[in-house]
Amino acid sequence: MDDNRVPYLNIHGTEGRVIFPLIDADYWIIGRDNTNDIVLSEKWVSRNHATLQLVGTLPDHRRSRPREGWQRPPIAEGVFYLVDLSSRNGSCVNGQRVTSPIPLQNGDRIAIGQTEIEFYTPYKPARTASPLNLPTVPVARTNLTPSEERVFWEVVQGFTNKEIGKRLQISPRTVQTHLSSIMTKLNLENRAQIVRFAFERDRPGMPEVM
Repeated sequence: MDDNRVPYLNIHGTEGRVIFPLIDADYWIIGRDNTNDIVLSEKWVSRNHATLQLVGTLPDHRRSRPREGWQRPPIAEGVFYLVDLSSRNGSCVNGQRVTSPIPLQNGDRIAIGQTEIEFYTPYKPARTASPLNLPTVPVARTNLTPSEERVFWEVVQGFTNKEIGKRLQISPRTVQTHLSSIMTKLNLENRAQIVRFAFERDRPGMPEVM
């Protein structure tokens, strides 16, 4: 890999230094569980701790095949966001705890547990980073109620049940009820799978979910 040509993470963990290129996807889930895209094997890291999301553009290569005639925009227009998945010990960027999706800049330092991660990209966003622009999953395709869909997208943005309750003006208990219903309807087990579902279903060529 040519470090000067692709965005990448410089990970300093318990098992040494690892360079992780940010290619072939537009989101990466970070956590202790072996099913994650980036596995950090330490007790201070939650099973599904955080997600790194590329918004506003796509990498040069994707996991799914694009539709015929579909054009990839240049990677320089994209913004990488770090989203904490309501982890127990939290995530920090440049010493500041992540409480909502935060856009990353070249050279930013991410702390997850005792792992230090440096973010590097050779590209500058073509626009000022704006609030996380999430893909959409129409209710008709997922069988979620409007209330469940609102909770769904709050979860994808990394807010806790308490924060979601305040934002939507409902009780944390109601949030949990909606969350349980969402996972049952979509056959998902945790917040990380909700994030994965959201971004996979928005990709060109993905089958609809009935």
